[in-house]
Amino acid sequence: MDWNQLRAHFPITDHWIYLNHAAVAPISRPVQRAMERHLSDVADHGLAHIDAWHANYAQTRRSAAKLLGAHSDEVAFLKNTTDGLIAVALGVSWRPGDTVVVAEREFPANVYPWLSLADRGVTIRTVPERDGRLRVEDFAAAIDSSTRVLSVSSVEFFTGFRNDLAALGQQCRDHDILFVVDGIQSVGALQLDVQALGIDCLAADAHKWLMGPEGCALFYCSRRALRHVKPAAMGWASVASSHDFLGYDTALHEDARRFETGTQNTVGIVGTKAAIDLLLEIGMEQVEERILALTQQLADGLVRNGFELLSSRAAGEASGIITCKPPQDQSSELVAQRLLEARIHTTDRGGWLRLSPHVYNTPEEMDQTLSVMCA
Repeated sequence: MDWNQLRAHFPITDHWIYLNHAAVAPISRPVQRAMERHLSDVADHGLAHIDAWHANYAQTRRSAAKLLGAHSDEVAFLKNTTDGLIAVALGVSWRPGDTVVVAEREFPANVYPWLSLADRGVTIRTVPERDGRLRVEDFAAAIDSSTRVLSVSSVEFFTGFRNDLAALGQQCRDHDILFVVDGIQSVGALQLDVQALGIDCLAADAHKWLMGPEGCALFYCSRRALRHVKPAAMGWASVASSHDFLGYDTALHEDARRFETGTQNTVGIVGTKAAIDLLLEIGMEQVEERILALTQQLADGLVRNGFELLSSRAAGEASGIITCKPPQDQSSELVAQRLLEARIHTTDRGGWLRLSPHVYNTPEEMDQTLSVMCA
């Protein structure tokens, strides 16, 4: 891989050392150009080329399926990660006394949809975080005959801990419960095979590690899960006869498109396809290897200089996120200000600094970052 050629796709490298992909990522030139071409087409021709839009939807499903290890008919386009999790929360036929298992300190997107089920008699069980890690045995202990769903982030947004999805998927299969994954902190950064991992449903917006536009998310619903998750809302696009505007036939699409209720975010889908295709061109094995190497370089340098590391670096637990705390004689606010003045973009949250590089970042940028942080 010619890393310099790849960096040329990212104009942000002219302005920042950008280490905040766990928040909102910059888009690449290919994504920008694809979206601009579509906008120009709409400006010049209206919907004259709508057949090409529909063809792009199908092509994007295929690209997304390749990235996720899914079938293309298991992929739907929603507005964001939260919408995907809500689709599951509202789509299960709940009974009073049912429980949902989630991790402690989850991102709110993977909490509020389940909390909203309280009036149906559904309760949440939280799995404790121990020294920034989540243990499979603690998830197993939280599961019993009342559990209908285990919902977890593939990578925890605060600590960067990478959950053992294979083991959790096996737990769900053993107990015949739905395995739901918030994939936004791994899709585009780490290799993922939803079928091999036993994932039933996964949601991930394009604006983080996919390096695509905001407001366009991938929602994976396995063929198995389609039998258990019913659309909570029906729109004209949800039905198999969606282009028969006066037929009013309520038979749903037999695939994941049943979760798409209306007109699509066409320009967002165009950008998302370009973003996915760029990652597929690089190869997700190379993307993951590069990201883990960069985060390990950061972790090693930070520990050498007295920073407290919250993120696990154990095999299978490391991700693209490094969360750390400065030595006691420095505040996170002070270090964050130094980084900002050096045009290095990170996140400062609650006394902890979070750094999240991507594949186009370089070892030299990691050294520059360490020199500023450890000055």
